[in-house]
Amino acid sequence: MSPTIGPPPGSATPPGGERPAPGATDAHTPSSAPAKGGTIPIGSPGPTGERAGAQGRPRAARTDRLTTVWLCLAVLAAGATTVLRTALPQPLWTTIHLVTLGVLTNGILQWSWYFARALLRLPPGDRHSGRDNTRRILALNTALVVLIASMWAQWAPGAVIGATGVGAVAAWHGLALVVAARTRLASRFAVVLRYYATAAAFLVLAALLAGLVVTAAFAASAPQWLVGARSTITVAHAIAGVGGWVGLTMGGTIVTLGPTAVRTRMDPRAVDLASLALPVWAAGLLAA
Repeated sequence: MSPTIGPPPGSATPPGGERPAPGATDAHTPSSAPAKGGTIPIGSPGPTGERAGAQGRPRAARTDRLTTVWLCLAVLAAGATTVLRTALPQPLWTTIHLVTLGVLTNGILQWSWYFARALLRLPPGDRHSGRDNTRRILALNTALVVLIASMWAQWAPGAVIGATGVGAVAAWHGLALVVAARTRLASRFAVVLRYYATAAAFLVLAALLAGLVVTAAFAASAPQWLVGARSTITVAHAIAGVGGWVGLTMGGTIVTLGPTAVRTRMDPRAVDLASLALPVWAAGLLAA
């Protein structure tokens, strides 16, 4: 058994132009009842922060477009760095973080919360299903702008504030997942949410380490031991961010979507093995 994937986003009516029957539920909207056969319908995350608009249609804050904006900026930054070398301050750092924080982190917040909605069957009107995640995404992007501007100015306090903001959003995201999972009847795929919550904890750790790195790099009053440990802390920051935040999120999602993507049935042991692998994976990252 594996989750099913709904129609593409924007499919307001089924093929043939027929309108859905009254009371029918969109295939890509999490329902309060499990899908037939015990599967969880999963489609496009769509925009978050839905609210009723004209003619009963939902109006939404299109936070999903922020990922596209950051992707375009990352491509421009990479091109400018390659061609002009010194076109941007902190060129390597800027390009990397436009991808990891701008593109990947925005996408993870968008998709992981959508999957959580589907797995926990949160109703569309629940504040957890859209509004809070919209606020988290907007807070993340505000913190990222502060972080980039401070890194370009080599201003340690501002960079620490930006990194702290990213960590705070990650903590909020992880806590929201834990609270939602504890208060709703979760399906057998709830292990995916544990992966997401653990991944969020690693982003918090990465943000804390980032604060130490920028302090060592830019603060004149940084202690000598911190300056000397800067390279080691930078490696730990990268492991926590890429291996923990991105890696665990992808690993947990593959448990659910992997079989669907290759059009096969999920191994009956997959969920149990994923549950056993999570603490080993997390411990390995911490040991590294």
